[in-house]
Amino acid sequence: MRPAIDLRSFLDTRGAAILLTLSVLIIAGFAALGGLIQPAVMPGGTSEVEFTFAVLSLPLSLVIPVITVMMVAGEWSDKSIQNTLLQRPGRLAVLTSKVLAATVVFLALMALSIGLAAVATWVGGELLGEGAIFSSMEGVLTTQLAMMAATLLFSLAMAILLQSTVIGLVTAIGIPFVVTTAGTLAMVFGSEVISDIIRAVDLQTAALAFGGGEATAFELLPLLLLVIVPTVFGIRRWNRREVA
Repeated sequence: MRPAIDLRSFLDTRGAAILLTLSVLIIAGFAALGGLIQPAVMPGGTSEVEFTFAVLSLPLSLVIPVITVMMVAGEWSDKSIQNTLLQRPGRLAVLTSKVLAATVVFLALMALSIGLAAVATWVGGELLGEGAIFSSMEGVLTTQLAMMAATLLFSLAMAILLQSTVIGLVTAIGIPFVVTTAGTLAMVFGSEVISDIIRAVDLQTAALAFGGGEATAFELLPLLLLVIVPTVFGIRRWNRREVA
């Protein structure tokens, strides 16, 4: 198990350098948008850090799946996994290493995002507005981070199960969008049965409940259906799939 190797092999590629550079620029842009524009649109002319990070969660919900799927499943798509397994025969160790490497990148992105959100909030509130509000930082470190962690877990599950960059990305990004849209429509039409069905596969809402300390046993169902079960089947496929 060598996550440093997988981390270097991903970061040393030109595609990863371009992707990470664009990701950082987009995150910085949304941080500035959220923190600097707030005083002009919010009552009292203040800027709140949780709102700034909520704006940042929009690009992060795309950046996290892209990076995660590419790191975990990329070698299956470009067939370079064969060379990796020749050098490191333990398939489960290789998978664990890739998951750890993706988690390290995720944590670095979260640290950067929180830092940028705090700076943009301070600049927008103190220099351009009537004050910066950091009392909601607890919400950033609980509910907001829980939702980002849910995005990471689902992306990992899809990458492990599908072992394809394209299909993994479509699934990791598409399913949450479809579930969120369906949930909104169910609320509009007032169908409690459909709402309960959608709630059973709504990992983001479950993460929000866990982060806010309001989760019940029902919130474990999305975790089971969307993360644990796909991961178990994915690990089995990872260990048995033909490399050629």
